[in-house]
Amino acid sequence: MMKTKLILDKNAIVHDRDEWLEHVAGIVPDFSDDPMTLIQALKDREEIGSTRLAEKLVMPHVVMPAIADSYIIVSQLESSVEWFDNHSVDTGTFLIVKGNDELISNFVVHMADDSFIEQLSGRGIEKKTIESLLEE
Repeated sequence: MMKTKLILDKNAIVHDRDEWLEHVAGIVPDFSDDPMTLIQALKDREEIGSTRLAEKLVMPHVVMPAIADSYIIVSQLESSVEWFDNHSVDTGTFLIVKGNDELISNFVVHMADDSFIEQLSGRGIEKKTIESLLEE
């Protein structure tokens, strides 16, 4: 059975966008041996259009049917980096999706909620807070 795994990655130290993508790809077990597939998929997605949702928040999302599980990775940087659209960002909610997934859908619905965005951008959010929201 497919599961969605939630990973909260706080205070990551990276120096630029590409290093951030490498860092996130390294967190996903399916890509730890070959992160380039995921990194390239995320870059290709940004070429379609920016995934920036709010001033310092991006939501890169890709469908990767070959993975075992879907992932929601909330990655918060120690300091901002310049994103693909030349805006400074420090929080990314990376959705690495195997296929149709209820938890991912719930998460995306919450991303439309200004108070959830504020919590994420405020950087005080905890994994249990995200999990409880997703169960609503």
